[in-house]
Amino acid sequence: MNMAKENLIHIKLEYDESLDARRDILSSEVQLLKIAAKIKDYKYYRTKEFELKMILGKKIKELKTNITSLHKVLPKLKLPELLKNEAYEGQKQLAPHKTHTATKDLGIESQLREIERKLEELQSRRM
Repeated sequence: MNMAKENLIHIKLEYDESLDARRDILSSEVQLLKIAAKIKDYKYYRTKEFELKMILGKKIKELKTNITSLHKVLPKLKLPELLKNEAYEGQKQLAPHKTHTATKDLGIESQLREIERKLEELQSRRM
């Protein structure tokens, strides 16, 4: 018991100081409780998010299998060779992004020339 008495430290506080200290401690406890509530909410929403992601993943897999089964069931589209070639050329013109970015970089006059050239090509295909 002697040792316990020797280790005790007493600090004398004024009444106002002790009230301020109590208020600070209580406000800290309130803030900690609010933080704990926010953490609890966060955990709840994270588990809800995980559950929704799992459901979404299952739905996507289900959709993927439905699409593949539809591809198997639906008849194949047969395009004539002429349409295949035109569709391929159209895709080839749209595929590279360089033409789109190059068109953006060109001036208005050069863009007009490019459009006129494309119109002439379309006119020549009709004839």
